[in-house]
Amino acid sequence: MIFSRRAGQSESPGSAGPGRRTRRLIKLVLSMVVFGALVSVSLRVAAPHLISSAVVRSAIESSMAQWAGHPVSIEDVAQLRFWPRPEVTLKGVSIRRAGDHPDEPFVEIQSLSAEFSLLSAVRGKPDFNDFRFEQPQIRIERDVDGRLDWSGDGLLNAAVREALATQTTAASDGDTKKTEIGSVEIVDGEITLIDARSGARIVADRINAKIDWPRLAAPLSGQATFNVQDRGLSLSLQTPTPLLLLGGAASQVDISASLPGMRGQLKGVIDLNRSRLEQADVDLSVSDVPQAASVFGLRVAGTEQWQTASLKAQVTNAGDEWRFDNLEFKINGSPGDGILTLKTRSGAKPLLIGTVAVDLLKIDDFLQALSIDLGDRANVRLPSLTRWVDFDMRVSAATATAGNFQLTDLGASLTGGGDALKLVIGDTRFMGGALSARLSVSGHGVDQGVEIAVMMDRIDLGSLVSRLSPGSLSLKGTGSLTLDAKLAGPGWQRNVDAMSGRLDIRADNGEIGGLNAEGLRRMSTDRAYFQLSAAGAGEFDYRSLDMSVHFSEGSAEVEKARIVGERDTLVLSGIIPYSRQALALTGELSEVAPKAKTAVPLRFFIGGSWHDPVISPIPPLPAAGQ
Repeated sequence: MIFSRRAGQSESPGSAGPGRRTRRLIKLVLSMVVFGALVSVSLRVAAPHLISSAVVRSAIESSMAQWAGHPVSIEDVAQLRFWPRPEVTLKGVSIRRAGDHPDEPFVEIQSLSAEFSLLSAVRGKPDFNDFRFEQPQIRIERDVDGRLDWSGDGLLNAAVREALATQTTAASDGDTKKTEIGSVEIVDGEITLIDARSGARIVADRINAKIDWPRLAAPLSGQATFNVQDRGLSLSLQTPTPLLLLGGAASQVDISASLPGMRGQLKGVIDLNRSRLEQADVDLSVSDVPQAASVFGLRVAGTEQWQTASLKAQVTNAGDEWRFDNLEFKINGSPGDGILTLKTRSGAKPLLIGTVAVDLLKIDDFLQALSIDLGDRANVRLPSLTRWVDFDMRVSAATATAGNFQLTDLGASLTGGGDALKLVIGDTRFMGGALSARLSVSGHGVDQGVEIAVMMDRIDLGSLVSRLSPGSLSLKGTGSLTLDAKLAGPGWQRNVDAMSGRLDIRADNGEIGGLNAEGLRRMSTDRAYFQLSAAGAGEFDYRSLDMSVHFSEGSAEVEKARIVGERDTLVLSGIIPYSRQALALTGELSEVAPKAKTAVPLRFFIGGSWHDPVISPIPPLPAAGQ
């Protein structure tokens, strides 16, 4: 059974206490909020009568002078408002150096706005934060020792000096650490940097920036857009040690920048005094290489065909060398990686040491970057890498191209510099066989001569000849080739007469297209001369081919040429003026196993164009006694 409470019976003290205390607490909180709001509104209503513009102007003038350590002047208080937040706007703010050139302001601000604490203003000492600078002009000088001219006895410079002494972010003074700065906004500013060491003068204008710096000891972050030489850039910066950065000392930073055609990020330690990185992760991406090259005014030989490029690396400055660890890069979408070290040397160019592996290596571009111009490129010579560095590198490529040839599994070494450079290509897959090569350069690039040694083993001769000389006599078979040559002057195709050297070819089980031995014999019986094509279509099948030629000044001397087929043997000697694509040879065609002892070999002269030469039979010598 449920019993109801008797009428008029009061609640027990234990059951009534919590609800009543809650209501009292709510009333107290509401009362405090209302009181605070009334005080805030009252202060804002009374502020114009309690706070004069002269007090604010004097306070901010004094505050800025204390911070900068230089005299500050303000032309006028343009606006003083208290709603929704207390804010002052000043016109014509100038900061002049306390020592040298006192009449030359190094900071000029057309308009400066700042918020301030209402209570501090009522006490006559307003605290300012959240600044907005409109059209500021700042002049910074960097002395021969790399120091920025933050000279003076101001609080900021004192904090910077203390940070440099203790290598921490802020001064040791507790009040200074708590000093509030807030946000800093820059509208349409200009900064001029003058480097006393190099004499360079860099002007960054149209600066629009937003900097978040809550307190002097707090980390700083900011974003900015600006122009340098009429080129737009954007920049973002984060650093836990802003005072060290202002002092030019080694500072931890995270910088991202973008400009037309490229973007980059640097995260690590930089030293402005010595203009170098201590250690940093670098991430650079170029979406338009020609545009980025025009921005920096820098073009390097071998990069003419580059459209996109990217690079990632951990860069470390270790005394006399720079290390590029975890190196990853892409050129026109083709990736590569490796480890590089750039070692500085007294009295010599820096030395680049390391190993690089790429998916695709364009050998023509690679040689061009080393000032070795073997092709028929423009006469205007772009600066090469050998102008700045020497090399001791190992390069590997899954695929490599040279002209219209392709190589796979390439391994190479590059040693030396602009005056003596050697490129060695190891055992590389090429046209079904293997290739190895060596290029040695003396002097600056190919102008002083380059020596080439190429060895091809068991390659497809048909593919090689058809690509080297389309439309000429076809040569098929599997063979080995050795070339030792010297080139003088750029562009071997345009300057073919400057080549000299030796070529040896050995092959087996192939054919020479367009050479019909039976037709040659038939036409030679009653013709004084005829085109080779008149002898009829066909091929000369051979079991072995052995040829050696020596060439120079656009002409090759055939030292040995013996081609042995199933039924006939062909021996050639004479001259090949290859610069004119001509022939001047003597040939002898004989049977391997003559049917009769009186069989006389067919001797003939080969002249004219090598695409369809003229055959002129040589009458046999009369027998003895005739």
